Amino acid sequence: MIDNLINSISKVVIGNKDKIKLVLASIISEGSILIEDYPGTGKTTLAKAITESLNLDFRRVQFTSDLLPSDILGFNMYKGTKPFFQKGPIFTNIVLADELNRGSPKSQSAFMEAMEEKSVTIDGNTYELPAPFFVIATQNPMDTAGTSLLPDSQLDRFMVSFSLSDLDDADKIKMLKNKEKISKTNQKLNLKKLKESKEKINVADTIFNYLIEIEKKTKELNQNIHLSARCLKQIIDLSKGWAVINEKDYVTHQDVKDLLPYVLRHRINFLKPEEKIDFINSEILSKINVEK
Repeated sequence: MIDNLINSISKVVIGNKDKIKLVLASIISEGSILIEDYPGTGKTTLAKAITESLNLDFRRVQFTSDLLPSDILGFNMYKGTKPFFQKGPIFTNIVLADELNRGSPKSQSAFMEAMEEKSVTIDGNTYELPAPFFVIATQNPMDTAGTSLLPDSQLDRFMVSFSLSDLDDADKIKMLKNKEKISKTNQKLNLKKLKESKEKINVADTIFNYLIEIEKKTKELNQNIHLSARCLKQIIDLSKGWAVINEKDYVTHQDVKDLLPYVLRHRINFLKPEEKIDFINSEILSKINVEK
């Protein structure tokens, strides 16, 4: 069933099969996704294709400088003399936060808090968000007009980040010829069963030791790279989700090595986006001995 979903999404999101698998692994691991690229590269198309293929409820929030927290979360209002809560667009299964770094700090903060807590508190009353709940956020690169840098504390809440613009010539031609449209599938991905499978994935002690060595190496290289406890746990969870997607019952060092660039990419802010992957591979991963 997973292969069918990936093939279905690949019909509208050309040349990014690994990124599609990465998004599905993140969803199984209950992680949020940040897609960073220039306008028109397919960020919104991927988010919509994922949600339509999963047959889940989907809402989109377009972040602008004048967007208010109440526009996202909702607000209390009166019907006659009786108050009631008008839910905002965040009350859905998958919310697309489009161009997140164009919003005001107040709106970004309100959104990220709801994303982390999976609930909204308005005037002292707490409202649980629907389950399952996931966030796919997009942001434009910092050299585009009207953008602002997201704080590290907010970036750390995203499990993975990636871009979609690195297509080869053959995929670009295929994309230009493509006439496929986003459509719902009759098959639903059973997230409950997939999460149960994830919890059964075996993670050997050597994998945990490998992560600790990665954390030490990043500190040695640059004090500005801080792998929080949340980040390290995200790597483990994502590796388990990746194993489920690839129909394995264990995590390998290669899984961690393949996934780490996507987990660290948005946590390294002193390099250009195109330099980050090479830096992670050449300066961190290549210098750590793997215990067999």
